[in-house]
Amino acid sequence: MSRATIKDYEEIMKVLNAYVQGGVLGKSEVMKPSFHKNATIYGYEQDVGLSGGSIQNLYNVVDESGPSENLKARIDILAIEGTIASARIVLENVYGANYTDFQHLLKIDGEWKIISKIYHQHF
Repeated sequence: MSRATIKDYEEIMKVLNAYVQGGVLGKSEVMKPSFHKNATIYGYEQDVGLSGGSIQNLYNVVDESGPSENLKARIDILAIEGTIASARIVLENVYGANYTDFQHLLKIDGEWKIISKIYHQHF
């Protein structure tokens, strides 16, 4: 097993920051490069219950909802092991709601990509 490097950490942070920035700007094209094309998203929301499926669902919400300029985020990389990584992102004031995400990443052809996102809406 290869040891995680500072470069891996920096690349993962860049990927996760682009995801957050896409939400702030309300533009899915900013966050899309962070995700694998077949990434999935699942979570619980107050008014919907279980929600999920293709990451396209997230892109649609971001594009339809527009900017979330007051969004604040804290990113914690929980682990990096070889070609896998896991991170927690605490998001405050996403269109008025608060969330915790767990993102799982894979290093594919030398690039870190989010392969899955699970989330919880705090209510």
